Amino acid sequence: MSRALLDTIFAALQGRVVDADACYERVLRFESTRAHDGQRSTTPYASKSGLVVRLIGTDGRNLEVSLGDVSPMEARLRLDEALVFLDALSPDPTFRLAPLPIRDQRHFGPAETPLGPPAELYERVNRCVDDVEALVAGWQSGRTTEAQVTFAFRLYTQAEDKIVADAQGLFRSQSLPQTFLQVEFITRSGVRRGRSVVRFGDVRGLDEFLSVSGTLAARCRLRLNRGLDHAHRMLDARALTTAERAAITHYVLEADAMVFIHEACGHNFEADIVASGRSGLFTRDGRPIDEALGSEAVRLVDGPPLDALGAYVVDRGFGSQYIDDEGVEVAPVVLLDRGRVTGMLHNRETAARFSATPNGRGFSELGQPRLVRMTNTYLLPSSPEFVRPTLEAFLEGVTFGVWLSGSYGGQVSAQGMSSSIQSGRIIRDGRLTDEWLLPCTFTVQTRLALKSVESFFGPPEFDRPGFCGKGQTKTVTEGGCAARLAAHGALSVGW
Repeated sequence: MSRALLDTIFAALQGRVVDADACYERVLRFESTRAHDGQRSTTPYASKSGLVVRLIGTDGRNLEVSLGDVSPMEARLRLDEALVFLDALSPDPTFRLAPLPIRDQRHFGPAETPLGPPAELYERVNRCVDDVEALVAGWQSGRTTEAQVTFAFRLYTQAEDKIVADAQGLFRSQSLPQTFLQVEFITRSGVRRGRSVVRFGDVRGLDEFLSVSGTLAARCRLRLNRGLDHAHRMLDARALTTAERAAITHYVLEADAMVFIHEACGHNFEADIVASGRSGLFTRDGRPIDEALGSEAVRLVDGPPLDALGAYVVDRGFGSQYIDDEGVEVAPVVLLDRGRVTGMLHNRETAARFSATPNGRGFSELGQPRLVRMTNTYLLPSSPEFVRPTLEAFLEGVTFGVWLSGSYGGQVSAQGMSSSIQSGRIIRDGRLTDEWLLPCTFTVQTRLALKSVESFFGPPEFDRPGFCGKGQTKTVTEGGCAARLAAHGALSVGW
């Protein structure tokens, strides 16, 4: 149906526009939830689809039309209306699209992404919820505490298919599985309350998280146990005093506390934001306000994560795609290297504006206009010299620091952002203590935040999923290696 629809559209547009392209997307999802009171709900096989068509007329007139899921006849009627509107637009002499780097006809990803029979999925996911209940019960029975624990569970697994085509004969398609799992723990003891949220996400099927029998994968079980521990620790956690906050010499951020890498840094590298004059890091014409945005230790990357040998792995990371919604292959982009600006994120329109090559960052949400979007954004060491081999070496010289873990999101502006951190621990004289800190607000100034990065520890982590809103929702990942930052005026914590 989708190919016939696209063929009909381009036949109807022939001779009526200078050029046209389209992206058709279809998502089939199975979702299951459990509330804190134990109520379970399942939505088997929810289907959504969308179609966006870009019309390019004379003198730079252009229009992206969201058609939804329509029949070929209805699509032609809506396009007739859109063409009238296109002709009425004012000329736009600045509008151009960079050429597609490659136009070969290819399918990306698995040949198909079936979800499997609904009854089997339902049973398997129910066993997974049972497994989490058993994990919580086992954790609670092994501790002499009066604290009560409840949990909420959400899991979805879906198959996403898309086709990108144009009036010149382009036809590229992609199939992509995607799975997301979130468990929220809440502990209560009297009037005290603790909370933690653990998320998993990847562009792989359900087998990435669950065994065939429905039990949790070992890495999921490990992180859920850690989440339970964090929620329990919050019952006795505290805030830093004013004097302690003034005495902070260093901040350490785990991979799951790096939402500011996405929000405060990454968005400022999206070339449509740069072109609008809203970037805090670039002038409107694409010149960096400050060439050196980080220390020598910093490399900031957006794109496919790396494997253990340093090779890019396309089918990992919650934000991963093989091609964007303009048919351009998604390439890794180094935004900062040794702290200096080296790249920007482009779709075809911004690439033409800045005389660059498209790097596969034109994305929409089920038929919405295509915008410049991040995929997986992560902070890495620029070279091995900045990686410490042990925790002791990593924390050496930290007189009084805070170790921050997890995030509940945050608020962002061109100048910086404030993110809600799930938990923290105090570092004293180079030692990570068992003094736990309540959820706090970590605030950064974008142009200065990365200048104080001193070193990194541990392997990079790319499985911290998120959902980015920019008028539309896109799956993303933020992460990297645990990073140590010297305290200065551009960083602060508050309660």
